[in-house]
Amino acid sequence: MSTVEAPLAVDSGDDGAEPVERTPNHVRPLVFRWVLLGLCVIAAFFPTWRRLAKEASDGAITAYIFILPFLAAIAAQGIARRRGAELPIHDRQTDNICGGIGLLAAIAIQGLWLPRYADQYALAHLDVLAGVVFTMSGAVLLFGLRPVGRFWSVWLLLLMLSPLGYRMIAIALGGSRFDYGSVMVLLAGVAGGIAVGRTKRRAIRGSVTTVAVGLAILWAMLELWPTLHIAILQFVSAIGSASATGLLYFLHARRGRSKKYLAAPVTKMSAKRSVSAKVSVVLAAIVLFALPLPASDTSTTSPGPPGPVDGPLSTPDGWTRTSIESYPWVTSFFGRSSTLVRQSLVAEQGNPDWDEQSRPRTVMVDVLSTTNKASLVVYPESTLYRLADTRTSNALSVRLGHDVVGSLYTSVDDTLLLTWTKLVFQWERSGVVQRVTVISVDNHDEGALFPVPAPSMASNLSSSIGTFLRGNKIATNDDPDFKDRTLLTALATDLVDEQWPRTGSGR
Repeated sequence: MSTVEAPLAVDSGDDGAEPVERTPNHVRPLVFRWVLLGLCVIAAFFPTWRRLAKEASDGAITAYIFILPFLAAIAAQGIARRRGAELPIHDRQTDNICGGIGLLAAIAIQGLWLPRYADQYALAHLDVLAGVVFTMSGAVLLFGLRPVGRFWSVWLLLLMLSPLGYRMIAIALGGSRFDYGSVMVLLAGVAGGIAVGRTKRRAIRGSVTTVAVGLAILWAMLELWPTLHIAILQFVSAIGSASATGLLYFLHARRGRSKKYLAAPVTKMSAKRSVSAKVSVVLAAIVLFALPLPASDTSTTSPGPPGPVDGPLSTPDGWTRTSIESYPWVTSFFGRSSTLVRQSLVAEQGNPDWDEQSRPRTVMVDVLSTTNKASLVVYPESTLYRLADTRTSNALSVRLGHDVVGSLYTSVDDTLLLTWTKLVFQWERSGVVQRVTVISVDNHDEGALFPVPAPSMASNLSSSIGTFLRGNKIATNDDPDFKDRTLLTALATDLVDEQWPRTGSGR
């Protein structure tokens, strides 16, 4: 947060040697404050960065978060080169108040808000929002509100694309790898426009140029390497286009003149030294580091049965498949090779243990298949259905044989006065992960309503707003009644065993 002032001091020397430029004394405090802020951001959210790196290595699109600082740097250097001298800040009371409130807000997001959305942690990543708020607030304390405010467009750039927003935009575009890359290119266009935006017209031209170059890079990469890791696609297309645009405009503006980039000297910071500000940032970083993140995904993925995965699951004895349906929309969420197939199974005979009138029970079996295992963490099983007004119970662990372990839980819809019981398990077959959901309903009449797989981003958002306003209790069933536990356990056990060859290992 510095500007351009008088030239650097020059030492002519006493021995007739060439003049040597000295580093101004005010550069060291500037570097120290930046290093302090950077170390605090890394340390305070180290568990977050480690979790994000693991997700990125598994193929999640959240790798883009590590690209945002580069885009912010490209945009910020353009603003810094256009700034003039600033008046010194003598009264830092406003800086301390605003920065302190911001640090408390970051702690509140991490410690109070994040636990409310533990089930949606990988989808929303509210800890990333806390990280941006902490960085901005720490900068206000260390450099002053006025210098930080001059970079408002850079902070807006960091705040404008949350992981949830990124996914919503990309899915609305179609959900392909090109669509996810295009969203990053559009963000790079904003950074490029800020970097070269000496005038509004120049900023618009810079943004358009960046987007055009980025889309061309993205298209070429996907044509040459269709299976390239999503993180590489995001980084090269976004950073490459923004850097190329910035360099092109810099060379054009400096035509016929010196191309030395760092010719201007660094000015003295306008905000005076404040020990309390540094201590506040460090203490806040310690508190944030001590706040735990939601537990990692605990879904057990067992080795699955041999054989092809492109067909429906084999129906066990005693059950009849009455219908089968596919849902192509899942490719936008789980990858272009993913599938979602629903099978309707009806018991061939009634069972008084399952129904007092011995009516044959109907059960739905939904099988989601994907090669992108990271997407299963981002989109839990409940996100396959639009269940905005339901209350969900804690899950029970159920062993189904062949080392397969399922989770049994209930969902109560207070509007329809229905309770659905679900038994969910995962296995991996030939590099494909399958998540199987077996669903029953407490209405045993023919034509009873089952939850239908459907894109549910909007309903999840409305549920999130309700949770924010009223707390987790509105989505929790504290007194579940697992009426169909025997039914689902028996069916799922037979279903699992049916997929293995008869000569294979027993249950």
